[in-house]
Amino acid sequence: MKRTTAIAAALLLATQCALADSTRYGLDADYLYDDNASRGLYGPDRKADNILSLQGSATHSMLLGSRSGVVLRAAASYSHFNTFDDLSNLALTGRAAWRIQPGTEFYSPFFDIAGNLVWLQHADSELRDGTILTLEASAGSHVTDRVRLGGGFALEKRDGGGSAGLYDLATSRFWATLDYRFGVRNTAYARLMQVAGDHVFCSLTPGSALSPVWELDPALASGLGRAADCYRLDAKTLLWDIGLNYPLSGNRALDFALTGYSSKADGSGLKYDGMLLRASYLYRFQ
Repeated sequence: MKRTTAIAAALLLATQCALADSTRYGLDADYLYDDNASRGLYGPDRKADNILSLQGSATHSMLLGSRSGVVLRAAASYSHFNTFDDLSNLALTGRAAWRIQPGTEFYSPFFDIAGNLVWLQHADSELRDGTILTLEASAGSHVTDRVRLGGGFALEKRDGGGSAGLYDLATSRFWATLDYRFGVRNTAYARLMQVAGDHVFCSLTPGSALSPVWELDPALASGLGRAADCYRLDAKTLLWDIGLNYPLSGNRALDFALTGYSSKADGSGLKYDGMLLRASYLYRFQ
């Protein structure tokens, strides 16, 4: 735990040093409604929540040649959960991405390789405190001046707290995206993703027999009435979202998205699902 925290701090410091000049800054304010914030299996296990988030970021781009470059990004965010207040968290993020577009035509495909590291600290949920490391590769292309297609693959490793390692998770994910620009600068977008690997399932019904990795989660007591039994299982999640980005002026925009997700454990057939509704205000400046 101490080692991964040190790695996160080192990456963030290195990223911030690289962002010393020619830096773009951003400020995002989000409202999120999650109709199954507890990721519950059954009726009594499901509890919705309203989440408010504020994020500040700094991004720097550097050309490595005529057709390639590097983007470095550092961000800090705070998310407040209204019902499950113990899940409120501070997140520090460092990201480095390399992009190349070998062709010179407008529709020539571009390719990205990126690494992302997040350090998480919750209000009162040691099980979830820790780091998330992601390595990803993606590609995309402007099919027309209004349509862009993309897709990618990522591996993610999360290190959490607690004696049993409930949130020590390893997953992989595939995704495909579609962006459509209409009007002057409006953009509608859609994404389809599959996530496979370790998942955490929570229920008020005791479930220690379902998995050798099992712990009581007191952070869910504020919404469910008592601590929930949570266990780690191999599972797959199918996730989709659709959204709209609506610019207000040169450096401000509104962004709205609707997301649906459905997770099903391998073998046992246990599953949960839910919907997310997000509204964001985006501000960019130098």
